[in-house]
Amino acid sequence: MRWLLVAIGVCVAGCALLIALQGSQLMMGAGIALGGTAFVLVLAAVFYAVGRSEDRERAARESGPDDPAP
Repeated sequence: MRWLLVAIGVCVAGCALLIALQGSQLMMGAGIALGGTAFVLVLAAVFYAVGRSEDRERAARESGPDDPAP
C-alpha cells in the first residue's frame, strides 16, 4: 500500500509542477495525463483498501471460536 501512496504523490506533484510551469501544449497535456493517472491510482488504492478489509473480516469469521455452541 505504501508504494501506491508514493506513486500517487509523485503523480500529483508532477501534475502540479507541469501545469504550474505553463509551458507548451505538450507539457500541459502531460500534466493532465499525470493528474488522470493520479486519480486512477487513488481509486485503485480505495478498492485495494476495501478488498483487504473484507479479506481480514472473512479470515476473522473463519477462524472463529473452536468450540461450536450446541
